[in-house]
Amino acid sequence: MTEPTLEQAPSAEDRRRLRRLPLFANASDATIHDLLAFAPIATVGRNQFAAREGTTPNSLLAVVSGRFALMTQLAGEQPQVIGMAGRGELIMAAAAMAATPYPLTARAVEEARIASFPLATLWGAADRDHGFAADLARIACGEWRSIVSQLKDYRLRSAPQRFAAYLVRLAMSAGQPHQGPAEVELIDDRKTLASLLGMTPENLSRTIAQFRERGVIVTGRSVAIANLGSLADFAGA
Repeated sequence: MTEPTLEQAPSAEDRRRLRRLPLFANASDATIHDLLAFAPIATVGRNQFAAREGTTPNSLLAVVSGRFALMTQLAGEQPQVIGMAGRGELIMAAAAMAATPYPLTARAVEEARIASFPLATLWGAADRDHGFAADLARIACGEWRSIVSQLKDYRLRSAPQRFAAYLVRLAMSAGQPHQGPAEVELIDDRKTLASLLGMTPENLSRTIAQFRERGVIVTGRSVAIANLGSLADFAGA
């Protein structure tokens, strides 16, 4: 498994996508223009790494396309997926902002493209643009809240409840009504999803079969939910 390759300047479409990053929510046009001028795009092949656990970043990575599994591995054990990062999201932003070692490895689950913002240019922009500096702080805090939410998931929910909560989050992010029927698409393959939910692939398959009794029918990556409100109640969401 190799590192990112084919570094190139961002296209006009890449720039449009990058401008929509939460990173730039309150940044001035001048700040955005300056940062995009120093943000090369690299292609990361499937199963290649964008970041490795224990290495210290010198840039902030943003996903332009594709998805990454954020994972760790103990000696002699299978890798465990802790989180995911997809298009429009940052990869372990808090570690990059603090210039501390990455706590996880980022592996592409499909061919992906990433933009790299050198930390020196970020700090220079933050000194000049207080709105952008506030965005950096907000993103770091958001990552902390996400970690706490994940810990609550593992401590307070059973594996079937975690799967239910995952489906509810997918539906909410897709703008589905809070009650009644809903349809969603599983973003990740079952092996990746099982690891993300702290389950084995076999347990996930059994849970999917059992969820038919709850009105949840999974066909490939398509999921039909009879009543999203009932599923949310079961998940404790």
